Amino acid sequence: MSHEVFEILDAGLGATLQDRGRVGWRRFGVPPGGAMDQHAAGWANRLLDNPPDAPVVEFLLQGARLKALCDTWIAVTGAAAGASVPTWRAVQVHAGELLRFKAGEAGVWIYLCVEGGFAGKRRLGSASVYARGKLGRPFSRGDVLCRATGAHFELPCGIAGRVVDRDEQRRYESPPPLRVWRGPQWSCFSETDRDVFFAQEWAVSSQSDRIGYRLLGMALKSQTAQILSEPVLVGTIQVATDGQPIVTMRDGPTVGGYPKLGLLEAADSSWLAQCRPGGKVRFHLVG
Repeated sequence: MSHEVFEILDAGLGATLQDRGRVGWRRFGVPPGGAMDQHAAGWANRLLDNPPDAPVVEFLLQGARLKALCDTWIAVTGAAAGASVPTWRAVQVHAGELLRFKAGEAGVWIYLCVEGGFAGKRRLGSASVYARGKLGRPFSRGDVLCRATGAHFELPCGIAGRVVDRDEQRRYESPPPLRVWRGPQWSCFSETDRDVFFAQEWAVSSQSDRIGYRLLGMALKSQTAQILSEPVLVGTIQVATDGQPIVTMRDGPTVGGYPKLGLLEAADSSWLAQCRPGGKVRFHLVG
């Protein structure tokens, strides 16, 4: 049976269960979902020797408070500079201990992992919550988080003191230029507009969420305002009729009808996900 490990005292601005997402459901209109920052979520599991697809809790920005219901080992990664426990390392917590999660001066998403992984009902092959599609729901006050059924409760050898290499502990104040591959409608944009896209610094709009990140800057012009809808992937860069780019994120649509200028390198979607509204980002063409 599942073992209770945490009680949620306050879910903050948002808390959901996430993993690496769903595979093979796009043709039915179901997005992959999963952790917005796959880099941070992956390291949380690796610190505790959990399976790569073990569910983690994803917090939005700040305000979340949890109470430990047993002694256990956890890892907190992502934009958690203001957390009440050390981050990017394995940490032991004790029954009755209160955990507080707050982002630092940069970053958006915070990840909590427990030894053995959190329990979660798998729907369409994943425990990731996709609320718009009624696949699970966000956590709320009073919810109890359980360890996965059959998970080990003993500390595996070597976890105590384990820390993520400093080079992998991302600091989100100034992300590197994000790598972009040419999109299917690349030729619909003039050379001038393509140069503008890569030369300027884009601001992340406040109208950004798990569905898509809107970018603000000098408007781009396409020779084709709209096209027949066609498949899009996480990281697809579409240019809306107002000339502003929209980047598809983990819960984004599976088809899109705007011209697609490019596609983010898969690993760089995690960098973009951690950019707050008003944050600046640049892009770099790789092919």
